[in-house]
Amino acid sequence: MNIKRKKQEYYFKRNLILEAAKKIFFEKGFDLATIDDIATEANYSKGSIYSYFKSKNEICFSIVNGYYKDILELFRGINELNISGLKKLIKIKEQFVKTYAESVDFCKIYDSFNHHKNQCMEAEKEIFKNKVYNNEIKEILLQIIVDGIEDKSIKDSVDPEKLANALWNDGISFIAELRNIDKNSYNYLYDLIIDSIKI
Repeated sequence: MNIKRKKQEYYFKRNLILEAAKKIFFEKGFDLATIDDIATEANYSKGSIYSYFKSKNEICFSIVNGYYKDILELFRGINELNISGLKKLIKIKEQFVKTYAESVDFCKIYDSFNHHKNQCMEAEKEIFKNKVYNNEIKEILLQIIVDGIEDKSIKDSVDPEKLANALWNDGISFIAELRNIDKNSYNYLYDLIIDSIKI
């Protein structure tokens, strides 16, 4: 088997394990789920699971990073639109709520991740990936805000770095955390920010 084929097979099996883990986490919750449960769902041995992941925490981290990668692509796509910086921020809120904040699956995984991420120190690669995704998401938000100031849709008194950091950073994401409250309140609070920065 050549290297390319081996790599494809590796990622195919890894993704099967992640999909099985998602199903188990959603059904049983992170705390009650076990590696044995995931192995049974994936139709692999427990040893096979450990050949791909060091722990249940690393599996959860990997699932969350998959979501973060998709969120990054979503933000990139919005940033490429030929609209004002302010409209891009509004679009981000609308798309994030529609795609993620209203997703029960995402919310369950995200909550488990936040609760357990400090126990994932052995997952060096996933920790690094998560930092990269977080930084890139924040950089896109920063660029959107700067562009909004330049196109005069956002007040020039706004501090781009502080606003970007308030909306998204690797400690807590205002955009993501607001999904814990009802949709009307989410819209109200986000709209307050938009109203305070728009010209």
